[in-house]
Amino acid sequence: MASGLMATGAMPGVLRSVAAPRPWLPVQRRAGAGTGPGSVLICFPPAGAGAGFFREWAGSLPGIRIVPVQLPGREERFGEAPEEDAVALARNIADAIASEGWDRPVLLGYSYGALLAFETAMQLEAEDIDIACLIAMARAAPQTTPQPTVADMDDDAFLDYVRRLGGLPQEVDEVPEFAELMLPVMRADFRANDLYARAESERLRCPIHTIAGTADAATADGRDAAWAERTKSDYGLARIDGGHFFINENPSAAFHQIRDMISSASHAGGSKA
Repeated sequence: MASGLMATGAMPGVLRSVAAPRPWLPVQRRAGAGTGPGSVLICFPPAGAGAGFFREWAGSLPGIRIVPVQLPGREERFGEAPEEDAVALARNIADAIASEGWDRPVLLGYSYGALLAFETAMQLEAEDIDIACLIAMARAAPQTTPQPTVADMDDDAFLDYVRRLGGLPQEVDEVPEFAELMLPVMRADFRANDLYARAESERLRCPIHTIAGTADAATADGRDAAWAERTKSDYGLARIDGGHFFINENPSAAFHQIRDMISSASHAGGSKA
């Protein structure tokens, strides 16, 4: 589930200096190689996390260019205020992606990142930019109306909630000051996640693939499969043994699914309605 400045990258069709800063898709965070359709994987981190969440992914995804999204308030953007509006965030990210000119990139999001990837894909497709597919990991399909937000809990209750998800770094318990630094970013991300709304009638043209943990309460009771209603194209669902952060518990199975989904999407496409 994880959260603006206007994008400093140029808008589509506008020349820019190669030295121009790219805070949303930082060049120094990219890894791996890939040039063909679907070979660029744009990765959206979970609540509270930064682009570093994907630091080790390139080794498990050969032939793929890993391009992590960096959100305000974390890592090299630590001094920026976190954003609580997922639509505003997605607008900046979509502008940054459009300016790169990649051929049918894949968008992948983990937890809150899956919601942000979905909204970004919606905005890109509205500008007639093709996406190979969306891979939504560890998140239920986007709700149609805002939900009560856990971001309004007091500090202890909120941190305990995140701890139960398995998303709280060990440093938070060891260094209280670290929790104080993280809380504004985590609250902003959870608030953006919980207050997001887009009607179910608004669906992507590209395929959607979902990967969920078998013991993850966040995607239980068929809420992972409900992603099928957010695309006009093909849909696929895989469940991996593990909880909300199954990517850490069962990485081999998770990366196997990601590779297969990227491969199939790179050679397919089209809508069903």
